[in-house]
Amino acid sequence: MTERSHAERSHAERSHAERSHADHDRITGVILCGGEGSRLSGRDKPLELINGTPLVGHVHGRLAPQVARVIVSCNRNERLYASWGDQVVHDAAPGGGPLAGILAALTHVSTELAFVCPGDAPLLPTDLVARLASGMNATTTIVIPHDGERTQHLFMLLRNSARVPLVDFFARGGRSVHGWIATQPHCTVDAGASASGFFNVNTWGDLASVARAIGRETTREAAHTR
Repeated sequence: MTERSHAERSHAERSHAERSHADHDRITGVILCGGEGSRLSGRDKPLELINGTPLVGHVHGRLAPQVARVIVSCNRNERLYASWGDQVVHDAAPGGGPLAGILAALTHVSTELAFVCPGDAPLLPTDLVARLASGMNATTTIVIPHDGERTQHLFMLLRNSARVPLVDFFARGGRSVHGWIATQPHCTVDAGASASGFFNVNTWGDLASVARAIGRETTREAAHTR
């Protein structure tokens, strides 16, 4: 590598780090934990354990380094969720779905942007927030990832100002995340290289599969540190 190309690469890496740090400071993370757990016998799914840590704990561990602070939005077990967020907010709209959880959290977001993800996705990509932030521009309200096959609407970066149109959409009976996003200026960002990171737990079999995946990941990380 020539001295010039080395300098250019160092400058690019420095610029990327500076952008990532700036993005970190202006983004609040929101973990949605308001599901009914109907396919897990009504259990509070994000609190199910993998290797002694609840699903929401795995999500928090991957999300916290990417954002300034973390809010957990839930509709029960607030005391238990307090360990996995800087703030816990109560979603008080029965049957409101994910939009109710997003709306409850946005009321407490003071940063310019918020990143939203579900509490049952313990393989959350560790670079997703920065990747979505790279797609945000002056005319965009929401950025969502595309995993190579489909858009992942429950993993989104949105402007805090989106709360105003969301209040209106929700008041008029809107409950579809996809439907609400369609009403807002939005774009998608390619996240195909991290497709497995959007896997969410819906069944006991899913829980076992994710436990194995996390176990393999832990083994690889241990090998790299030797």
